[in-house]
Amino acid sequence: MTSSKRMASSVELDALSNLPDVILILIISCLPFKECLRTSSLGKRWRYLYRETGNITFRETEYVDRSVSDESSKRVSFVNYMCQWISRYQSHCIETFELKFSDPGEFLAEMESLIDFAVSRQVKNLVLDFTGFNWSVYSYVMRFHKIFVHLPASVYNLKTLKSLKIYACGFDPSMLTNSGSLRKLAIGWIELSAAHALLLTSLTLKSLTFSHCWGVDMINLAGYFKEFEIENCVFSYHMPCSYDLPNVEVLKYSGRVLAFDVKRMNKGIEEVYLDFQKEPKYEEPNESTKYEGTILSGFLNSLRRARTLSVCPFLLQAIQECDDPSSLLRPMETQHLVLRTELHVMEFKGIKLLLDNCPNLETLTVDILGRRLGTYGRSYCGAGPRAYWKKNLTYKNFPKKLKVVVVKDFSGYSHELIVLKVLIQSGRGRWPGRAGGPVLERVELYMCSDVMEYGLMRARDGAEMLQSISGDVQVLVHYP
Repeated sequence: MTSSKRMASSVELDALSNLPDVILILIISCLPFKECLRTSSLGKRWRYLYRETGNITFRETEYVDRSVSDESSKRVSFVNYMCQWISRYQSHCIETFELKFSDPGEFLAEMESLIDFAVSRQVKNLVLDFTGFNWSVYSYVMRFHKIFVHLPASVYNLKTLKSLKIYACGFDPSMLTNSGSLRKLAIGWIELSAAHALLLTSLTLKSLTFSHCWGVDMINLAGYFKEFEIENCVFSYHMPCSYDLPNVEVLKYSGRVLAFDVKRMNKGIEEVYLDFQKEPKYEEPNESTKYEGTILSGFLNSLRRARTLSVCPFLLQAIQECDDPSSLLRPMETQHLVLRTELHVMEFKGIKLLLDNCPNLETLTVDILGRRLGTYGRSYCGAGPRAYWKKNLTYKNFPKKLKVVVVKDFSGYSHELIVLKVLIQSGRGRWPGRAGGPVLERVELYMCSDVMEYGLMRARDGAEMLQSISGDVQVLVHYP
């Protein structure tokens, strides 16, 4: 570090040190927990301030290296460190307490002590995550995992608790339902039995998330939540799943296709996120794909008031297979469409269907996922990608209100440039003979962050080509 930089750093530190303790504690509470601990080395006055931080996080992965031979002793040391740390904590209240520790069976007393500490400090946001490091396969977890830690009664009675996240942790759903202060609840990595349906009856919960749960037999998902999410839970295949969510503003679902039915949905719903990547990819239409296409088209129709809609490659492939007149896609009120796509030829018609049925679309985000380069040059319905988009995305059928196109993970490959070139040419202004046509204002390219230097050069060349044909459309490039 140069002398000028050292002087500037010293001046900044002196300026901070002149602030009262209460302000410094607020500042360090905004830092990641490990960075907060490092402030103790800044000087004598800073030595103990970190002990009053309002946000405490203990994550095993940040302290224990799983690859070393003495992992067991490292885990013991980490548990001792956590217990010693809380014994020296000076503040009477904490905002957030997070404990992430795998396989806690040998340390139950210590885990209970840590939870009791958080309760005694009137915690507002509590995170308890006891999932294993290698938990990725449900069948393994379902067969061999045992719940060791159960939520103590003191947590249910805590009046300050606003947000609770519990993964691989046992609890009593009836007691959580009666908690009057809790507003946000996330449950994960446990079996969801019929008893857990009691959570849906809570009148105080505003946000409910089920993540990586199995044995789910909740047929009727009804409640007055503002946010509701199901993330990769195991239902019976194609089981009925009814939504009755008159107040929901954010709805997210990821997992397998179910027999979705919507009884009630908020007319002012803000955001819908749908991800069916757990479904196997297909390339040839069959009876199963027609059934799934009909279900998903009907589901989208029930969610057509969503201002922001995010979809996945499987949905783009499936909706084109719908042949039930009552379920065919209808005009939507979506203003921001997020296409999470591989730009595979089998997704083209699904993309076109959504663009045609979003007359109020103002922003289009293209989030480019995995690349299977061998498939992009193939023909679709007798036409190659370039011919298909030139024919099906002209200024006449271009979304008239679309102003901004955002591309994430742009790499400059030909299949990306084909679509973007047609988008720009079709929407770049009201030329003579185009009165009342589209007026695309801006295309933003966010470069892929995991490319080598030659890949970055290809992306730059592609961006320059798009800028050269853009006319009045701004083409902005963002580098990682």
